[in-house]
Amino acid sequence: MPEAPPRPTTPGSSERPVEPNEPAAGAPAEPRSRLERAADEVASWFGDADAAGRRQRDSAAGDHTGQGPAVKVGTDEQIRDELIHQLTADPRLDASKVKVAVLAGAVTLEGSVTTGAERSRAEDVAVAIPGVSQVNNRLLVA
Repeated sequence: MPEAPPRPTTPGSSERPVEPNEPAAGAPAEPRSRLERAADEVASWFGDADAAGRRQRDSAAGDHTGQGPAVKVGTDEQIRDELIHQLTADPRLDASKVKVAVLAGAVTLEGSVTTGAERSRAEDVAVAIPGVSQVNNRLLVA
């Protein structure tokens, strides 16, 4: 009887044979059935490390569109500098009489603006800065 041909190995490795239905290196795997995922869920509860690894790969797989990196939260000084820059650059706002203070992410706006719309706009600009947790708007309309 003729011998079976040797099974192919993974690229770059002559030691481990490629399993049937195993995706090529770097290729996305086919989604596993709900039954397979449920079986691995239960098996991982009882310490099956291989099942836990498959569950981890399942949770990492999928469409991650729109999931960017976490927002970088700056120090109070960085938040203050960015807010001053944004207030100065805003064409709908005269920030020449606005004072900005930041403490633990809480922004305080003091001073005066010419309209109620400018007062609201200053607060909106402050809220949009990453790291700002609260805005105390003490601006006066003068």
